[in-house]
Amino acid sequence: MEDLVGELRALRERGLVRLRHTDLPELRSAAARSSVLDAARGGPGAVEALLRAAIENIGGGTLGAAATATFGLGRGARDRAAQDRRRQAALAYGVSVERFRKHHERVVLEQVAEEIIKLCVPAAGSARSGMIMPELGGRVDLEARIGGASVPVIVHVEPVELLAGVDIIVAPINLHLEPSHHFKSSVSAALRRSAAIRGTDGQIVADVLADELHAWSAKHGRVGLPIAPGTIAATSSGALESQGVRRIYHLAVASPRPGSNDYDIDPTSIAQGVRNAMAMARAERSLFEPELASIGFPLLGAGRGGLPPETSFTWLWSALERDLGEHGPWEIHFITRRRAVADIVLAKLAEAGLARRLPE
Repeated sequence: MEDLVGELRALRERGLVRLRHTDLPELRSAAARSSVLDAARGGPGAVEALLRAAIENIGGGTLGAAATATFGLGRGARDRAAQDRRRQAALAYGVSVERFRKHHERVVLEQVAEEIIKLCVPAAGSARSGMIMPELGGRVDLEARIGGASVPVIVHVEPVELLAGVDIIVAPINLHLEPSHHFKSSVSAALRRSAAIRGTDGQIVADVLADELHAWSAKHGRVGLPIAPGTIAATSSGALESQGVRRIYHLAVASPRPGSNDYDIDPTSIAQGVRNAMAMARAERSLFEPELASIGFPLLGAGRGGLPPETSFTWLWSALERDLGEHGPWEIHFITRRRAVADIVLAKLAEAGLARRLPE
């Protein structure tokens, strides 16, 4: 860890434009062992790709902004002098340059180093388990033994809006049940776009999820008011029904932070939400023909909620494993569009003893 932090400090001082001429054995080794796609090409581009992926996994916020400024990863900033990059990073925290140098900079470097280590460990774990993650659009089929029963577990690497044949998709949403705008990149926004009914000219004629969420809030007397973390608001799937998706379970998990565009996530609300989602699924199971049998989860709170993917998955899987052990198996799907996150999921599942399912 200390060697990695030391090399990150050297890279901060020299800058990306001098990366080719900087001796960084630990960073180059980490890039070669990581799941970052550009790392396969080697050279300085592999280290930069690893650095960008690590900072992206921090998830934005003040820490992410300071890390981006520290290494000159922002648009047009890669050739800025080290002192200019430090000044920009200090601005992200609203502290003096000297205060940032003495305290915050060390924190930033350590956090980036930890994210780099996370990108390396899953790749090694997946390889040991024989569960190499496919490229975008792929899937890995696994099998768990829970409560004496076989539970199919599928990990997808694809945008949630392209998912097909999964009966229920769980979508994280804020405590006010306000769906994301269509142009956003969140899971909630993607599902809202995909569920909308459109006319022949492509224009939306029915904003299905937004309309049904508003109706749910009105029915429960919560219009404009927050609901309890972990609550499930179930809606139809709109146009996604043509892809075999029959229900969307909106899980209230993100608490808006006043005066900002950020959210706070209490991991315990993930566990409560998973239990509520599974209870809802059991209650609705026999209302459909054929019966509901599969349910898909993104990594709840790991986007703008800022939770590390490992933390989100640990709470999610712990709640799922207990529920499945008590109430019987469902087909479980985990959904992410980022291979690095999928590798983390596979590594965690390998630690839990899941085995790769062989084709019949």
